[in-house]
Amino acid sequence: MNPLKKAKNRIKVISLFGVSQILSILSVVLLSLVIVRFKSVELWGEYAEILIWSNLFLLFLSFGNNDYLLKTFSEFPSKVNQKWLNNILVRSFLLIPSGILIFFTPAFLDIEIDVLLLVLLKFLNQSFKSLIVFNRKFKLNIGVESFFLVTLLLMVILEIEVLNLKILIQLIVIALTVKFLTFLCFFIGDFKNTPVNFQFKELKKSLPFFIPLALGTLRSRVDTYYGALFFNFTLLSKYQMLISFLALSQMASAFFITPYLKNYYRFKNQKIKDIQKKFFFYGWGFAFFATLIISLVLNYLYRFTFSKLQYGLAFLFVVPLFLNILLVNEYYKKNHQIKIAYFTSLILIFQLFAGYFLIKYWNITGALLLKVLGQWAIVVLLWFWIKKTKN
Repeated sequence: MNPLKKAKNRIKVISLFGVSQILSILSVVLLSLVIVRFKSVELWGEYAEILIWSNLFLLFLSFGNNDYLLKTFSEFPSKVNQKWLNNILVRSFLLIPSGILIFFTPAFLDIEIDVLLLVLLKFLNQSFKSLIVFNRKFKLNIGVESFFLVTLLLMVILEIEVLNLKILIQLIVIALTVKFLTFLCFFIGDFKNTPVNFQFKELKKSLPFFIPLALGTLRSRVDTYYGALFFNFTLLSKYQMLISFLALSQMASAFFITPYLKNYYRFKNQKIKDIQKKFFFYGWGFAFFATLIISLVLNYLYRFTFSKLQYGLAFLFVVPLFLNILLVNEYYKKNHQIKIAYFTSLILIFQLFAGYFLIKYWNITGALLLKVLGQWAIVVLLWFWIKKTKN
């Protein structure tokens, strides 16, 4: 294959992967827009609280399966289906403690069964992600995610007059069931005559992948956990939408920088330093346009108002995203993943302590400040430590 054609194919794969990733957040954004504009801000705030805590259960149930399985698939390409099947069967046992905890979570009072089904369907659908990425079934994922989104929006619009939290969750469960069955129809044929090799040590093997993922997720979401505790539903609705758009900015930054990562692992230290410096400056321009677009969408479509200080903090959060991705990949290059987990743990401890006071007394401004401090702290720590090792 000539270099030009190879580059085009690579860009096509990256683009399809990027679109398939963005669709999952886009579904939340569009669903929220319909509910906020045609029903109420408070209803979206109620669901945002359920979304925040149910995703915490999903983090535990995933147990780092995606990164672990992708690595395992690469090592044993002839046993992909067996490894996947064994992993999901073993992780299914984690549904038992999760299900018990759901019934004792105050936020889920009177809707425990609905939330249990919501978490179960999300668990099943998330499990297909490693197969999709490894087999590059991005077109399939885009098609299924689009069908899920259209189905869900149509059901919500048809029920908008009687819509409440319970009905909304039930509609999402129906749409997730359709999504799961669609994935199942496409993949089930690959599992004919696949032997089951049930081993609980799968959880132990995936633990090194789960711990950094859990720490990183908690660090990036600790503001939303405190928000769910301290905000009323209106404030929570506003804040959840703002961070959804910030999450889209994170995905966009990863999309822009991914084409550079393949050769990034081969570069010498000076070349890497030059690239990091260049993308750090690019980050300021990217942050300006991202914040501008976010402010326009939230103001004119959602009719949400945020202060200049709050948008300024959102801008500062976006600035180091490019550099963060490059630094993390440099640590991966040097097999220093444990250092990332160590630094993340330190920042998480600080955020847990400071976040309580910042968010309790400063509301959305405090939450954004906590998010900015956490983002810049991890970038600064990673940069200083890698610079120290080079010297």
